[in-house]
Amino acid sequence: MTDRNAGVRLLVRAGFAWAILALALWRSIDAYRVVVAQVSGLYQSADWLINYGGGFVRRGLFGQLWLILTPKGPGSLWWLFWFQVGCYALILAFALTYLHRCRYSWSSIALICGPAALPFVGWDIEGGFRKEILIFVVLIVLAWTNLATRLPSWLRGTLIGLALALWGLAAFSWEATVLVVPAAGFLLLAGEPGRDRLRLWRRISAGLFVAVGVAGLVASTWVPVASGTTGQICRAIGGHGVRSSMFCKGAISALGWSSQEGLELVRTSLPMQVGYLPLLILAVLPIAVSPWLRHNWAWALASLLGVAALFVVGVDYGRWAHILVMSLAICIAASGPEAVESKLWNPISAVLFVSTWGLRHYQPPEAAPEDWPFLGALRVVMEHLSGLLPR
Repeated sequence: MTDRNAGVRLLVRAGFAWAILALALWRSIDAYRVVVAQVSGLYQSADWLINYGGGFVRRGLFGQLWLILTPKGPGSLWWLFWFQVGCYALILAFALTYLHRCRYSWSSIALICGPAALPFVGWDIEGGFRKEILIFVVLIVLAWTNLATRLPSWLRGTLIGLALALWGLAAFSWEATVLVVPAAGFLLLAGEPGRDRLRLWRRISAGLFVAVGVAGLVASTWVPVASGTTGQICRAIGGHGVRSSMFCKGAISALGWSSQEGLELVRTSLPMQVGYLPLLILAVLPIAVSPWLRHNWAWALASLLGVAALFVVGVDYGRWAHILVMSLAICIAASGPEAVESKLWNPISAVLFVSTWGLRHYQPPEAAPEDWPFLGALRVVMEHLSGLLPR
């Protein structure tokens, strides 16, 4: 009877975790599918399509490859859509594998299913499908090189090389990639399995990760966006078959902003962004109470300081919290099930933590206090159920 009860409890925990992840990703993907169909992804799509149509420009590498590798026509935007969905599928596979290894403990559910972790993209559907998913994929590939100890050394070394290539793509597609290098450093150096034959290659790769990330940041800073560049970028996209009167008004037009304009936006938004502080503290709670933090606090602090720079230069505070939580969650997942276990988490605390609050990727200065979406999964379920009721 005891074994049967344990099996039932395991199924309940697994069912809860799967339901949260499925609801979040279904909601996010379904909403983004509509955005792609309407060619209206001012940031979720357009940022990925910044290209070198007007010469070298920051964030342009992925968009240039999209121009080269995808067939011309409106359908080329769907190639981007499926690439992004593929990234999320890889992230989800890693998350589910980790939960399974942890036997769906409440501690692992709080870490993986928390509102600032993977479900973030479901509770604020405009916060997902951004370029940070490239960073998450890189970290997951590195994590797999640590976990898959039965693979031949040459294959694990090849995976590290693949992660480095993807890191280069990410760094020259979004200059802030370098700020997450401490998480990559942990997975390459501190997270390596004992007596690893790839120790030298790991150290060389760690240096290359830093060098490539810095190169992406320096190139983005030193090469200004010339007048008319954004128009040439949009014409290149239109020439590829993706045309919309509003498509180029978001991330592409923001390329022309000066650093002063960006900092001014942060300053004017600060009174509203202060409301994020308790939510940011709550977001990192599964990490803060984990045994992993006690043994790797220096790596966690380096990650925090890196991502903290984003809070100074950009207003997407929810996204920045998502990046920090996801990067550290991947590091913890690569360290084994015991690295996350805490007495804080039980059926009540974990379910409340996972389901009763959420983060928006950005809260505009004109937003009213009641616009704060304190209800995450619970709010989504309530809205869905209310829509089923007769009017």
